Amino acid sequence: MGQPDIKLRKSALLFFIMLFCGSSFLYAITFAETTTDQSPVPGVLRISTFDVDATPPVGSKLTYDPMLNSGDLSLRAKGVVIQGSGKPIVLCAIDWIGIANESQDAFKLALAEAAGTIPERVAVHTLHQHDAPICDFTAEKILKEHNMPPGCFDGTFARELIKKIQQSIRTTIGNAQPVTHIGMGKADVYKVASNRRVDKKDGKVYKMRGSSCKDSTLRALPEGLIDPKISLVSFWNSDQPVAVLSFYATHPQSYYLTQIANPDFPGIARFMRQLAVPDALHIHFNGAGGNVAAGKYNDGSHETRLILAERMADGMKRAWENTKRFAIEAKDVQWLTEPMFLPYRDETAEIEQTMSQMDERTLANNLGRLGWYKRRQEGKNIEAACLVAGDARMLFLPGELFIEYQLNAKSMAPDKFVTMAAYGDYGPFYIGTKEAYSEGGYEIVSSPVSDEAEACILNAIRILLQKAGHYDGLLIRKDDKGNFSHITTVKGWEQRRKDVLNDMQKVMGPLPKKIPSRFRIHYTDSLTSELYTRYSINFEVAPSERVYAYLYRPRDNNRKHPAVLTLQSTGLDGKKIIDDDTPLKNRGYAKELAQRGYVVISPDYPSFGELKDYDFKNDRYNSGTMKGIFNHICCVSLLQSLPYVDKENIGVIGLSLGGHNAIFVAAFDPRIKVTVSSCGWTLIDYYNAGEATSKHYGGRMGPWAQDRYMPFVRTRYGLDSKQLPFDFDDIIASIAPRAFFSISPLYDENFSVEGVRKAVENIGEVYDFMKASDNFSVIYPSCGHEFLPAEREQAYLFIDKTLKKRE
Repeated sequence: MGQPDIKLRKSALLFFIMLFCGSSFLYAITFAETTTDQSPVPGVLRISTFDVDATPPVGSKLTYDPMLNSGDLSLRAKGVVIQGSGKPIVLCAIDWIGIANESQDAFKLALAEAAGTIPERVAVHTLHQHDAPICDFTAEKILKEHNMPPGCFDGTFARELIKKIQQSIRTTIGNAQPVTHIGMGKADVYKVASNRRVDKKDGKVYKMRGSSCKDSTLRALPEGLIDPKISLVSFWNSDQPVAVLSFYATHPQSYYLTQIANPDFPGIARFMRQLAVPDALHIHFNGAGGNVAAGKYNDGSHETRLILAERMADGMKRAWENTKRFAIEAKDVQWLTEPMFLPYRDETAEIEQTMSQMDERTLANNLGRLGWYKRRQEGKNIEAACLVAGDARMLFLPGELFIEYQLNAKSMAPDKFVTMAAYGDYGPFYIGTKEAYSEGGYEIVSSPVSDEAEACILNAIRILLQKAGHYDGLLIRKDDKGNFSHITTVKGWEQRRKDVLNDMQKVMGPLPKKIPSRFRIHYTDSLTSELYTRYSINFEVAPSERVYAYLYRPRDNNRKHPAVLTLQSTGLDGKKIIDDDTPLKNRGYAKELAQRGYVVISPDYPSFGELKDYDFKNDRYNSGTMKGIFNHICCVSLLQSLPYVDKENIGVIGLSLGGHNAIFVAAFDPRIKVTVSSCGWTLIDYYNAGEATSKHYGGRMGPWAQDRYMPFVRTRYGLDSKQLPFDFDDIIASIAPRAFFSISPLYDENFSVEGVRKAVENIGEVYDFMKASDNFSVIYPSCGHEFLPAEREQAYLFIDKTLKKRE
């Protein structure tokens, strides 16, 4: 945002997606036909299931060994697609050891495309069986960059599986069954799970009791802290069960390193239950079992696999018998997400220096951690998610979480049916509790996250559980007494819009009340082209306050022209950047719009161009942002004062810095009929320009607290995004029903696409409410922080549609 443009990082994810999808993933989202996930509008809930063989061919690399054979039971990729409550929700569980980093992105993006939803409404988890593949396109890329063989990270079969899952979803989604009831049941599982970290001396873990344990002394130690419950959530069409989701926390190994791909004892237990209740697809999720395994009850003998499977199947059976059914409608279903920037250990970076000396098994346990660390340095978050279905709260989280997280989650909502699936994004590997990091042990030595992770994860879980069951959209208003009410009228929304503007001014400072409408324009230079004349101008907007700008006037003087306020991206050259008069390319939208017949004004933003020496400390504004807004409103007034401007047809466009300033001025100035923002925004909780930038500015929100932006972000709100009284979805929704077009690239380094897609749901609901869904459009080009020609052309056509209706 407020930093100079940086060299784009080339993401290999695009290459991988192109390989298996054959698409650029440039698409637009409109809201003429969809409702949002938390909309109170009742609907018909439907569910479809998919079940795909996830076993690689003989000769493939499993996580730790080459695959010689496959077992009697294949590895499976099982899941459900839930429809009727906003965009579809996809849940998928795969019998692999882990799916990490860019592979998570690729799976979610592909499954979302197949189901007609967005990646943020897709959960992909593994059961963590060890005689199974691992998938991490980031690790694969790192190895190739170091001229090392990809080994177990070769993604060839993973890409094939993605295609197979896509095809299965497309095939089965048309056969979705109605869901009339949800079932919830739980029971104890006896003599399977035990804590791995029970052997402690002087506050330190001495020996780990693993998945199997031949040491009779360790097996004799107490079971330790576990969650003994297996929980079942089932979806029913009247009296017919359609899908059963089970959740149980433990490492799933009885024995491994057999070179035979197999789903181990949880897969066998699941198969037994599939035979017992054959008409419903059984999908199992591994809970927070990072420090839990079967070691107390498993001496490693191969016969124990069946014993553990039978015990687990028995728990599933009793949970099924304990199931109680409740009527459910689409309005009872929500999908909630919360971003997490997990704290990291800097020593994780050392893996890259030693990886060339590692054997294949060691690489398998290290490259995912390194990949996650690199992505985290770039500002990449991981989302925690919660599926709300009646009284059920199904949490979906990353890594090998310790069991304490699952038990804490259940204690936060004791009156609800809380379950947890861990092993989502496998990149963070083991995630212990704060206390565990002082105790040491294998899991902690292997963890790339720091002991501060506990607070981060528990806070995300708490937020999700607090939001669950409550409307979380924008069509709600809080009055002076703190009471909330749903907005049901346009008048009610107009009051909400005023609230948003007031909240913006709490952070930006007040907008000056006196805004001039007439100006004495000083023309200092001109340049004439075939289609327009460009004037260098300046004009006073208040005593000792002057705006410097380019003004473009079409050569056609026979009519009035629509006009566009064009706002610069970050750069010392100011307005020259968007005149295409600097080395920065793909930013000449001021010049291009002038060539299309628009009157264009392009002001310098304070601290750039002819305002490069602007003194923020001694002006009358609380923020550079508000000074920018005031200047830009004055530019609109100047346009309206020109006799050759069609005063009723004025728009605004900007990239990056100009992208969010376009949003800000449009929110305050209803004369602006169309707004285009490229690479200009995301939800504030998702903003992260990378660790180097965060450290430079003193925190993740530090760039927003510069003098040229909003110093109150630091001085009044302590760089805490949760404390800010507004967010970008509020501001953009306040522009409704006027036209808004966003270009939000998939690989924008500053403004994460995840936050955009989440916000779009709520913003679209408001545009739909205002009966203006055609006025809201978002595209997601496959590029970084750029405004490429194809996207600029789409933006211009969007502007034309609004401002040239009468032509």
